[in-house]
Amino acid sequence: MRDAYLADYARSGFSRAHPRKPEVDAWADTRGDALLAGVIDALLERQDLDGAAVEDLSVGCALPVKEQWSFGGRYPLWLAERLGARGRGCATRQIDQQCGSGLAALRGTAREIQAGAIEVGLAGGFENMTRVPMGPALFQAGVLTSPAALQQAPWLELDVALNMGITAERLADAAGIERPAMDAFALASHQRAAAANAAGHFDGERLALANAGGEPVARDATIRGDTSAERLAGLDPVFKAGGRVTAGNSSPLTSGAAAALLMSERALARHGVTPLARVVDVADIGVAPERMGEGAAAAIRRVLKQAGLTAEAIDAWEINEAFAAVPLHAMEELGLDPERVNVWGGALALGHPLGATGIRLAGTLARILHARGGRYGCAAACIGGGQGIAVLLERV
Repeated sequence: MRDAYLADYARSGFSRAHPRKPEVDAWADTRGDALLAGVIDALLERQDLDGAAVEDLSVGCALPVKEQWSFGGRYPLWLAERLGARGRGCATRQIDQQCGSGLAALRGTAREIQAGAIEVGLAGGFENMTRVPMGPALFQAGVLTSPAALQQAPWLELDVALNMGITAERLADAAGIERPAMDAFALASHQRAAAANAAGHFDGERLALANAGGEPVARDATIRGDTSAERLAGLDPVFKAGGRVTAGNSSPLTSGAAAALLMSERALARHGVTPLARVVDVADIGVAPERMGEGAAAAIRRVLKQAGLTAEAIDAWEINEAFAAVPLHAMEELGLDPERVNVWGGALALGHPLGATGIRLAGTLARILHARGGRYGCAAACIGGGQGIAVLLERV
């Protein structure tokens, strides 16, 4: 099997999304596929790579409905000026693995390279959560449905499985994760993200792209470096009376896009590219849907076993902060050093544009390994419906 390398990675600024208040979202008038196309163009331009060299594009999107349906990934391809007509020979697909969609896109591209089928590929992801709202509104509109047989299944609490906030409450209950620990983790996420932003750590990945109004969007809008433990403690539970999960220890609705360029060793030499990392392995796994947050830890266990590594060998972790309970559960289950987990903050501060998140996790992880001089890193996410996915990277 050949080696696959993460050659480069870039993303848009992440903007706060709000279906009822579109004015707060810098990307409110920008389609997600067009935003991803802008990221792809900038990434290829940065590497001075001819779009004709790209043989494959996988696009992650958690809600590929309405305008986020991309004709099997063709729309982002055609909208990208550096691909467009030159990329007509490029195969594409759109992948829905919910919050794992971006990592699933990266996995598919990496495996194509590892199998020797392609030399150069792109993995991308996007979500505009203002223009295409979350599930409940889409269920009410009839855009999303659930099978009647599953609604009556004695082994499945579908009303819980479909509500990510309630699954986070279930995970916190089962793991004994208390509200103060979740709020403290959220505070640390904002503080770490604010510090990383001030230090310029995101400058190499975050692009200044123009929105539909021609205004450049060059920042992540949801980082709150001035929040406090008192402010977080004062928020009411969102999903359950007397519960632990609040807006402060949950990731905010977010719009954004991200893309990763992957290459074989031969392609790196041909195009003169110095990669960020080697893709060591990828694994996904199913878990109980009512506690889908367990999926991150379960996927990490599997990918470490596949690679023959231990948790102690991992120098940096990026565990998606869909809810604070998720990384807290993984840290306790796997005995992880908190000083190696989400060191530049996570989705609680940066936001969670579902389909783009997995690309950000892997790309940011690779950049952290270089900044800190680490060898191995692991990025992981839980997945709605009861799954988890994880990727292992090795700094080159």
